[in-house]
Amino acid sequence: MLLDPTFEMSDDVKLILGSIKELLDSKWDTKKFRSVLEGNKELTEQLWKDIIKLEILPYISNSPLRDAVIINELIGSKLLPGIIASSVVASRGIKSKDILDKLFSGEVKIAVSDSNYVPGADQADLILIDNTIVKRKDAELKSFNSLDNSMKINEVKHNAGENVQVNNAEISILFASQMLGHGQEVLNMAVKYSKERIAFGKPIGSYQAIKHRVVNDAVDVELVRSIILEASDNIKYVWLAKELANKKIPKVILSGIQVHGGIGFTDDMDIHLHLKRSLTLSKIYNGKVDISEFLQSL
Repeated sequence: MLLDPTFEMSDDVKLILGSIKELLDSKWDTKKFRSVLEGNKELTEQLWKDIIKLEILPYISNSPLRDAVIINELIGSKLLPGIIASSVVASRGIKSKDILDKLFSGEVKIAVSDSNYVPGADQADLILIDNTIVKRKDAELKSFNSLDNSMKINEVKHNAGENVQVNNAEISILFASQMLGHGQEVLNMAVKYSKERIAFGKPIGSYQAIKHRVVNDAVDVELVRSIILEASDNIKYVWLAKELANKKIPKVILSGIQVHGGIGFTDDMDIHLHLKRSLTLSKIYNGKVDISEFLQSL
């Protein structure tokens, strides 16, 4: 942490993070993600089974919100299939025991949104729209061309649904945290590239134009992380945290593309995958921020 040197993670969350990282480092990479984008559903199913075995979802559901936020940052950085990323968030936001039991066992995957336009609904077993849960088989879906084909936007129409207890603020902050993970991963890529890419006999990171850009991006990432962590302790800041993530993280990722130069704009790099996911997440669970409640009289 750049802005909070006293920040410490609990032993429990350190253990969970280590387990998730070990799993994903050994069984997941962006080559497999690209295969999912091309229609390989078997990879998504296998990864889902592996995540269920780790019992990550029950921990996220019952842990302190700060722990859930930290875990979701890692989930974002690893660029998982969209339906898995949304199911992880659903494990915290949904409070219905019957639905959670099905989710924890791996019986269902859940797509979530605060409107009838739901990312990943075509891959879900259950669809959460605000506080209404709908079975996909009972819904009519209209898919749209989307930035992230692993999290394709679908318009969902339904006549049958069940009202369930949901914490939309917690869903919002976990999506903000996943966006943060995407931004941090691209920042790491930019730092690494700026150290390794040689131009005119020196690493490009030694030139002020690159150095200042990367430092500014690092500050933006830490600003987003700090408000997200604050919001995990004080829920009234959630919508402000999501708004800041929406504004800062895509900017950081676009800047990472610039650091990489011409190759950053090509499909050879994974940066655009993080950008597409972040832009998709930026369109859901955005509350209206009333800045007046954060102002103090002089």
